[in-house]
Amino acid sequence: MTGLWPRRGLAGLVALTLGVTGLAVITTGGAAAAAPHTETPPSVQVGWTDSATPAKAYNLAEQVNLPLGTRLDEDGVSHTSRVYATFDLSQFEGRKIYDGKVFVTEYSAADCTKRAVEIWRTKPVGTTPTWNRRPAPLTKLDEVLTPNFCPKGSLTFDVGAAVQDAMAHKQRRVTFEIRVPEQFENDPAYGRTLSWSYGVRSSVDYNSLPTIDSGNLYNGGVPCTQLKPYPRLGGFANVLQALGADPDEWDQPSLVTEYAVWPKNDATARTVFTADSSMPGRVSTVNLPAGTLVDGKSYGWQARAGDGTDLSAWSKKCFFTYDGTAPTTPTVSSANYPPFSSGESAPVGVPATFTFSGNGNKDVAGFEYGWNGLGVPACAGSGDVGQLECPAPFSRPNSVRADAPGGSATVTLSPVGSGPQRLTVRSIDLAGNRSEGIEYMTLVPSIEPEVRVEGGQPEWGQDVLLKLVPANGMTGVIEYEITLDGGKPVTRQAEEDGTAYFRFTANNPDGHRVSVRSHSANGFVSPTVDWSTYFLPWPGVKSDVYYSPEDGHAVGGVGVPGTFTFSPPPGWTDVAGYRYSFNGGEVAEAPAGGDGRATISWTPTEAGYVTLIVHAVKADGTWSDYPNWYSFEVAATTP
Repeated sequence: MTGLWPRRGLAGLVALTLGVTGLAVITTGGAAAAAPHTETPPSVQVGWTDSATPAKAYNLAEQVNLPLGTRLDEDGVSHTSRVYATFDLSQFEGRKIYDGKVFVTEYSAADCTKRAVEIWRTKPVGTTPTWNRRPAPLTKLDEVLTPNFCPKGSLTFDVGAAVQDAMAHKQRRVTFEIRVPEQFENDPAYGRTLSWSYGVRSSVDYNSLPTIDSGNLYNGGVPCTQLKPYPRLGGFANVLQALGADPDEWDQPSLVTEYAVWPKNDATARTVFTADSSMPGRVSTVNLPAGTLVDGKSYGWQARAGDGTDLSAWSKKCFFTYDGTAPTTPTVSSANYPPFSSGESAPVGVPATFTFSGNGNKDVAGFEYGWNGLGVPACAGSGDVGQLECPAPFSRPNSVRADAPGGSATVTLSPVGSGPQRLTVRSIDLAGNRSEGIEYMTLVPSIEPEVRVEGGQPEWGQDVLLKLVPANGMTGVIEYEITLDGGKPVTRQAEEDGTAYFRFTANNPDGHRVSVRSHSANGFVSPTVDWSTYFLPWPGVKSDVYYSPEDGHAVGGVGVPGTFTFSPPPGWTDVAGYRYSFNGGEVAEAPAGGDGRATISWTPTEAGYVTLIVHAVKADGTWSDYPNWYSFEVAATTP
């Protein structure tokens, strides 16, 4: 194809190229265009030869227009020139080439009524050749023979075939020879010059082929497989996913994925469904319409990606069997935990034994069970490339396979609470379909261990000792599983009487929570019991004599001395001392020891109610925001 237009500079060239040929030229700030795309390959060399100086090569130079054809100099010496341009095609490796163009702009012409310019492909060169060492011509590609817009016309040559051939033969360079046809080449009337400022330019139309990743094909939340027996898929069998990609990033948003689906026994009944692509690096998804899949039949499928111009090859084939029918509800019985309706209670500290039966329905592959209800098994788009992931039917906790299709399974488990307890059970088939749940109610006696505090009310910054005691009637307790503040569980071995101790330092100003459950030698695990404590935001006060007993009676007596120990407020680590007063009287100070505590002695002189107000004090003199108002009643006489 030959093109010619008046010279308007580069901006005019781009506009006219878009208007005349439909090429897409990517310019700064412009919108990205759909495939095929246009890019300018780098220039390796541009220059010319001269027959009058056959051993010399002339490279493109500033202010020197490129001579073409024959001209006579002032001395009447004839000069015949050809122009050579070489371009680097490396960036187009692996891409599909649609077209190529070479552009030049005339600067002058000897006779505007005579224009004949050809472009040839030659063997590639790395530097501008000389007249004597010109590269061998390979193929004539295009010509311009019309005299329009002379002498300032801009010419375009179709060189697509040469670029396609070069890339097909993995040649990274292509060289073009621009010349006057042989029959006119020695006629000075056909001589002309080409603009040095425009030079010789090229464009290549290309497209990078989209790809489909056969390693990222998913169906119903499981990876593609070709192995028999094909996976049985239930509720999400209609979800097909594939990872498509396009090296041309501007094509990714318009990438589409085609999914072909067919019955395994009839490959001719092939139906293609299309889904838009998702973000780069994420799978696309198609949901097969209702009625596409028939219960009990096997299907094959594969995918390919397209960018609107080219399509990838089809992926490998994937196969599955569709199972859209839920299994029947099981039956449940227990050898040692009687049903609630019997009015009997379960034994203390003995694991429950339950038997589930599929009652001969061969679609029942196993069972799922749980105390106080069962959640809905969830599939999530949590895969590395955003694919749906569905857990295998028996990968979840509290699931068990039947001893045969439609058979039974027996489990031993401990209850999670006391009082009326509900065990829910449902059947599972190999496709992951679940039956309706059935409930088994039973009455469980109180079996949680008891947590007792030893040594008085816990204080911040001090050790706390907890005694762990089995529930009434519990025998054979061998250890306790203890979790402090949601941390990692630890164990404590039980003594012969089933008790154990757990000690920790109260170092959290917000308080502490301890969870405990007992383990017995017969495998029984008790429900969890929680114990907690919190700390008030002021200094602690503790007295050996003067305190407020639960019944509120008076303590101590007039003339009876007592001691008071002050401890830091929760979170304080730099207590210098304490300031205190009795009944709003004179404020006294007590320095703190190395542990941040201080002890004072006090002897009442009269009976009645007393309020001790205590502030903690830091080394810089800062008082605690909150004081402790510690109250008690002094007895009238000595007990």
